[in-house]
Amino acid sequence: MLKIIRENGTLARLEQRTLTEQGITERYDLQKMMRSSPETFFAEIGEKLLLVGEEARPTDFVEDRIDLLAVDLQGAAVVIELKRDSNKLQLLQALSYAAMLSKWEVSRFIEERAKLTGRTPEEAGEELEQFMEEPPESLNSMQRIILVAEGYDYEVLATAEWLNSQYEVDIRCYRIELSADGNAEYLNCTCIYPAPELAQHAIRRSRRGIATTSTQWSNWQDALESVGNPAVVKFFETMLAAGCENHLPKRLLHIRIGGVRRFQVRVSRNSAYVWQYARFEDDVNYWRDKLGNGILLDLVNHGRSVRFFLTSPDEIDGFNEALKNDMPKKDFIVSSELVADEVES
Repeated sequence: MLKIIRENGTLARLEQRTLTEQGITERYDLQKMMRSSPETFFAEIGEKLLLVGEEARPTDFVEDRIDLLAVDLQGAAVVIELKRDSNKLQLLQALSYAAMLSKWEVSRFIEERAKLTGRTPEEAGEELEQFMEEPPESLNSMQRIILVAEGYDYEVLATAEWLNSQYEVDIRCYRIELSADGNAEYLNCTCIYPAPELAQHAIRRSRRGIATTSTQWSNWQDALESVGNPAVVKFFETMLAAGCENHLPKRLLHIRIGGVRRFQVRVSRNSAYVWQYARFEDDVNYWRDKLGNGILLDLVNHGRSVRFFLTSPDEIDGFNEALKNDMPKKDFIVSSELVADEVES
């Protein structure tokens, strides 16, 4: 890293130091800094992640712990392993964690996020839903690995490349370098595998089925008991009484328009989480006009779907009115991939 000296128009190389020389340990310093500033660290490595846990045990059968655990926008679980220098076993350790992590149910991620943030499981679950750009049930449908170290042995990089090219295992290796300018210290993170251009366009495919949660409720009355928004409870009770297709274990309503499933509505602690599977012309502006500009709305699924959260009685009434009067008249645009999803469902 070079320092620009504007006074005389020159460059000066910052002093390079190792983490060991500076007394920076993995767990008590480096990990703590990343844990305390997750958004800053994730932005530095070009990732959009939500930190879920720290020192998480991947299974009750081992004492080892995952340094940092995160989730990406597509719902993939991300194992982040830190090493102060280089270690040939870093990748093997991360792979074993990812394998054990693949058995986790969604509820386990919610528990870890709640423990990390001090929030209730309901609040933690809502945070995860709002962060992801895929349906909540896609959480942990695949696993990724991020290694962070000062250096990498050739064996580690060669194995990472082989696993990625042959088996599509998403592994990324970042090298950290410490520079100093007097008493000021700077940490630089560089992706050394894969090349940044490839990392941005990597196609990640799930190698197993969608993650599932165990049934928590025996009936819808129990399922809605913990919901703190009376308007949301009334909406679900009304839809259920009308015979709306539903899935109790995940507290979901499936809404069909013209016999085709167009919306999924999941109950959250204080809101109804709506996922619009396909698009129709000017749908974003339509929903903002119908539900109000304050509606929390995003384009998701690479722009093929829309999601929003219904909280107030006016928003819920607007959604009901749209389902009854406007949606049957809309021409939904469904890509070939979404058509395939409809057939499978």
